[in-house]
Amino acid sequence: MSIWIMWIAFALLAHHYLLYPALVILLARLRPDRTEGELQRVDNSPRVSLIIAAYNEEKVIGRKIENSLTLDYPRPLLEIIVVSDGSTDSTPSIVAQFASRGVVSIHEPVRGGKTAALNRGVQVAKGEIVLFSDANNDYNPGAVRALVKNFADPTVGGVCGVKRIREAAERESSEGDSLYWRYESAIKLAESRLGSITNGDGEIFAVRRALYDPMDESVINDDAELTLHIVQKGYRVLYEPGAESHEFASIEIVDDFFVKVRMVAGGFQTIARHAGFLLPPRNWFTLAYFSHKILRWTSPLWLIVLLLSSLLAARSGDQFNDVFLALQLAFYALAITGWSIRKRGSMPTILYVPFYFCTMNVAAFFGMLRFLRRTQQVQWRKARR
Repeated sequence: MSIWIMWIAFALLAHHYLLYPALVILLARLRPDRTEGELQRVDNSPRVSLIIAAYNEEKVIGRKIENSLTLDYPRPLLEIIVVSDGSTDSTPSIVAQFASRGVVSIHEPVRGGKTAALNRGVQVAKGEIVLFSDANNDYNPGAVRALVKNFADPTVGGVCGVKRIREAAERESSEGDSLYWRYESAIKLAESRLGSITNGDGEIFAVRRALYDPMDESVINDDAELTLHIVQKGYRVLYEPGAESHEFASIEIVDDFFVKVRMVAGGFQTIARHAGFLLPPRNWFTLAYFSHKILRWTSPLWLIVLLLSSLLAARSGDQFNDVFLALQLAFYALAITGWSIRKRGSMPTILYVPFYFCTMNVAAFFGMLRFLRRTQQVQWRKARR
């Protein structure tokens, strides 16, 4: 029995990390891409409302607004709204300095969380397209044009851009985050060509204003909630590589750890809120969601099951089971070694990859526990800038 359990856990992990990405990338390459002509069928310069959620972002909000004001999009058609609810630093006053340049400041003393901030921003937005962004990222000049051209297709309800991590050797999460987002980018580009991505990214996510319904303020992962709202209304969410969001990784891996805890707690909340639609998988989108998202959030469980069942299977005397167990133990030993030397400077890849992989899966495990204990709040722990 332990051998069967071992192989089931291994199959689920292999499907998530290797087989599903390989399958969607292969299928996407066999599918013809849309031409630029198809995307120019109607006016692709609608009015856009860029909504920036900013909580105590005095260190970066000025740079973010300057970046937004220089985007290559007709200025009369680009509305910039900054929601700084709950901020106790100088964020609101910095935003107010840009009022003469058309930047709209929304602020109230009570902090309601990011979802509440987005609801308030959309409520006053005048654009046909609402574009959500964080305060600590910059867009490439052509980002808005690249995003909105996709809305020429009436079946498209949302468009997500690419998240890029700036190189910074002194930041512990830089290499791991960069690898992760390149991996994610390849999967999302393939999913997009096959129909729809499974999750937009809140750093650069454009949505038709008409499809936005005010979200429950208890929602943790607003981008996941928006994606599912759009898909369940019969629209697609695409991935646009021509729109880039650039930001630095967390200074310390601990900050990344807590971001992952929050995200996974929110992921399980999303599954619970949309269980009737997502489970069991019954179409291509829900199968992709299971493969890409649900298996990722449950990976810590399958890793634990794999290790424990391998320990039991190794007692059978089969040499293969002994080797399989030894490989797992060696991988975790490399991760522990990486953790122990992480403060000593640059880490070799053979240590960094196991270290980062295990750290993020431990965070995912704690995220699952937070969801089960109902201890995750809508407010988030801010990473150091």
